[in-house]
Amino acid sequence: MEWIVRWWRQPDPYHWLSAYLRAHDLRRFTQYLMASVVTALGLVPLLMLFSSAGPQTLPGRATLLVVTASCTVMALMWALKWPTKNQSAAFVVASNFLIAASVLVDTWPDMGIQGCTAFVALAGYVAFFHTSRYLTFTLAMATGAVLVCAIEITLAGDLPLAVSRLVVLTVSILAVPFCMQVLMHTLGLDVLNSDIDPLTGLPNRRAFERSVRALAAESSHDSTSYLTVVMVDLDDFKRINDTAGHAAGDQTLVAVGDILAHTRRGDSVVARVGGEEFVVALCGDPSDAIGLAERIRRDIASSGITASIGVASASLVRVAAHDIPNQVDDLVASADRAMYKAKRSGGDRVHVVSRPNETYVENPMASNTTATNGRTPWITAERALSGAEARSTAAAASIDPTPANSSAAPTRVPPEIVNATPTSVTTAKNRL
Repeated sequence: MEWIVRWWRQPDPYHWLSAYLRAHDLRRFTQYLMASVVTALGLVPLLMLFSSAGPQTLPGRATLLVVTASCTVMALMWALKWPTKNQSAAFVVASNFLIAASVLVDTWPDMGIQGCTAFVALAGYVAFFHTSRYLTFTLAMATGAVLVCAIEITLAGDLPLAVSRLVVLTVSILAVPFCMQVLMHTLGLDVLNSDIDPLTGLPNRRAFERSVRALAAESSHDSTSYLTVVMVDLDDFKRINDTAGHAAGDQTLVAVGDILAHTRRGDSVVARVGGEEFVVALCGDPSDAIGLAERIRRDIASSGITASIGVASASLVRVAAHDIPNQVDDLVASADRAMYKAKRSGGDRVHVVSRPNETYVENPMASNTTATNGRTPWITAERALSGAEARSTAAAASIDPTPANSSAAPTRVPPEIVNATPTSVTTAKNRL
């Protein structure tokens, strides 16, 4: 009995599976596939109107017309947009009644029992996207329709035919969807326990840590390479869940994940590492990374929500292979503290850990300096900042000089993530 209880209580996979399909650009394909299947099934009752095996009474023919019209509406729904979970559940319930109605009005019960194979396709969809309760409802409707047709065939004097049809449909309708749902449940557990965030389809924290360490180790042989970590945290995200519901919050997280996935460079690592916290790591010129951070901020803001972003860079020169994990951990911690500085400053801005040991560039060109702490240019970008962009980008110059839980900061923490006395930001000239 325990396994039945676990099966009955297993969570609804609709949201994470929908997000997974979206993250892998499979939603549109699935929409068109479902629209095609529903359209094809809607043609069957229409064709039966012109067959002698179809119903000859007015109520029966009207039923087939209603089924065809309903299938047309549902096919359009699938073709136009991805349904919400409630819309999908309504589609399942309506489809059950439509299939049952169309097979029970057939004049020949053998034709009706063959029409019950449509329940197989519906049960397969339910097994993938919905809970055991919806699957049980679908299987109950299918079993009832098959039994009615089988009894009619038996009463017509052909018991062997009724039994053979009953066995084939029982295997198809019952066994196949059950196996599919077990597979989906197992897949869902694997996704939750693997390296993929089930909601956004992005790598999770464990995958990020492994990937960024590999990226840093590979780039450490380049004498000019820097590792930059960009920490992104959505502002006032709890308000979305409280006012619009958790479904809206999930949609927001998926949208931000899409923005990061499309903004990232080919040699970077993007992950969701917390509830509303994302991180990007990349190697190369730190100024390019800060330009990327500003583009991320701007793109998120255009979607209707803002984000606080912290950026920290460190040179990979003379970093031993065994010390790379510590280097990465310290850099992530610095970017995280910079992100919280941006949040405390009002959000919707980028805070960057300053580099106090570099010399100030006299009369820097507008194209290569956006802000300084009085001594040090901290960003090179691609175009000049102005207006709201200039106001939303600031330098964080008060990050703790020694990372937490680090007893060897002087030997493994580069000067890029050590801050001097806070000073004001003086200029904001940038090219993104």
